[in-house]
Amino acid sequence: MIEKIVLGTVQLGLDYGINNQHGKPSLGQAFEILEVAFDNGIKVLDTAEAYGNSQEIIGNFQKEFPNKKFQIITKLASNAVVVPEKFISHIAHNCKVLNSDQLFGYMFHNYPSFKANEGLYEKLLGAKKEGLVSKAGISLYGNNEIEDILNNYDGFDFIQIPFNLFDNDSKRSTLLKEAKRKGIEVHTRSVFLQGLFFKPKSMILTTLKPLITHLDTLKNIKKATSINTQTLALQYVLQKKYIDHVLIGVETSKQLVDNINTCKIEQAIPHHLIDAIDVKEIELLNPSNWS
Repeated sequence: MIEKIVLGTVQLGLDYGINNQHGKPSLGQAFEILEVAFDNGIKVLDTAEAYGNSQEIIGNFQKEFPNKKFQIITKLASNAVVVPEKFISHIAHNCKVLNSDQLFGYMFHNYPSFKANEGLYEKLLGAKKEGLVSKAGISLYGNNEIEDILNNYDGFDFIQIPFNLFDNDSKRSTLLKEAKRKGIEVHTRSVFLQGLFFKPKSMILTTLKPLITHLDTLKNIKKATSINTQTLALQYVLQKKYIDHVLIGVETSKQLVDNINTCKIEQAIPHHLIDAIDVKEIELLNPSNWS
């Protein structure tokens, strides 16, 4: 399952996440996280132009440790203003910053920014032909967005979508199986729903109170199976055959080691019980709506 893991690096460049107790790591701590990842078989990183100085940190790591080169996915900033004629050079600049000859993937950061910059779509496919980018991707949220991409843009090699214990098989499986049928890789993010699954009830935001019933369901599942939250959340997603890569983010190398150890022994996850969780308040599954 380790081969499925993609290390998200937003935490390396920004103070990110509702459960973040450590803040942005120092450069030395960031390097330690990257080294632990590489040495334990995680070879793909996810970053973005909008993730503070995450790209620079990765580039400096790859310069200092030339024998530990990652495959890197990065994203066009959603507020970037790039004319189509300059898009190839824009991507090439990312490669330079990341100290990488070729990007494993280059993505549009979200659906609205893609629709506002559709003129860049063909240019991204051109970057693939030139060998600057291996795979073209897009980060999506709603099923309507996934449907549009699957039906109208056959040049994408992968999509990245939320998928977790709540935003689960009951919400996504039909579309994700269709993506696989069309030869499009499925990458997932938000496996821990920004740490919500670890929060005690007393610390749940008022806006998220409707989710408490479902958190109680998870608590009962964990009690009945003797599987902890981290294992349940991570292995549930990793074990889905229609998912190719699972993005996780960490604040410390210890957290990363814990996640790696969680992946090493496959657990008997009660998929049927989790798949039956049906959150009606789907807007609460998007952390951008929590404030």
